[in-house]
Amino acid sequence: MQKILRWLLTTVMLSALLFNGCSLLQVAEKDDEPAPVVEEIPAEELEEVDVIDLTETAALEKKTTASGISYTLLEYGEGPRLTKNMRVEVHYAAYLAENRTRFDSSYERDEPISFVLGAGMVIEGWEKALPNLRVGDKARLWIPDSLAYGKAGRAPIPPNADLIFDLEILDAGEIDIPVLFEFEEPDTLVTESGLQIIVKQKGSGALPVPGNIIVAHYSGYLNDSTLFDSSIQRGVPVRFVLGSSQVIRGWDEGFALLKEGSRARMILPPWLAYGDKGADIVPPDETIFFDVELLEVLR
Repeated sequence: MQKILRWLLTTVMLSALLFNGCSLLQVAEKDDEPAPVVEEIPAEELEEVDVIDLTETAALEKKTTASGISYTLLEYGEGPRLTKNMRVEVHYAAYLAENRTRFDSSYERDEPISFVLGAGMVIEGWEKALPNLRVGDKARLWIPDSLAYGKAGRAPIPPNADLIFDLEILDAGEIDIPVLFEFEEPDTLVTESGLQIIVKQKGSGALPVPGNIIVAHYSGYLNDSTLFDSSIQRGVPVRFVLGSSQVIRGWDEGFALLKEGSRARMILPPWLAYGDKGADIVPPDETIFFDVELLEVLR
């Protein structure tokens, strides 16, 4: 269990750091209390910080894109070139360009990341640079701050920080297309909070309880059925601790009412989702819904 919780914490921090898309690991703010946050590690407290050695790439050809990103290929792959709407799996090490110190690495966690290229799930510098690469490539990227975290920064990345990434493109392929659930005779459960649940397939076993780890696939839609996020496209289910405010409020409530193996639609009013502020492409005060499949409950 401790190993799972450590994995979950690093995943939450990674999502906060690299991923810019509409993440479910966000908590809609309440009017009467602040949303809980994952504590950031100050840069000065990072232990055994590695410093990147740039001498190995000094003599290699460096190309610069129209957007100002420079890149050098360390090893050439033979796989397909990366294109928009591919699901991409990447290992990376990330460095501050000013002092060349490392601030993050998927290699240390032994957990490559997976995302859909062109879906706004990673920083803009990655979105613009990766179409120049192919599966099997190992590359070094120099990304200006304007295509990373800009004037605001994000701890441990200071404001106006240019970044260096060493990337290894492990795999890429066409994404699966989520399909909206269809219901022959929908039976809708409406809770006191306003959450609506329509069960497509009943699961089995006991209901999950706070502290259990939920493993689920999901596809999130705006009120007009526009898809805005999907773990199916990434090919990686989401994991979170039920009842710990790691996800939007409607999820903590809704998954507590589903058994393992269930497939269901959750319809969330704004106060159970992203509230009056919205999130990325989710407008303020938007009712949204999710088609979910509860794959596993880790007790």
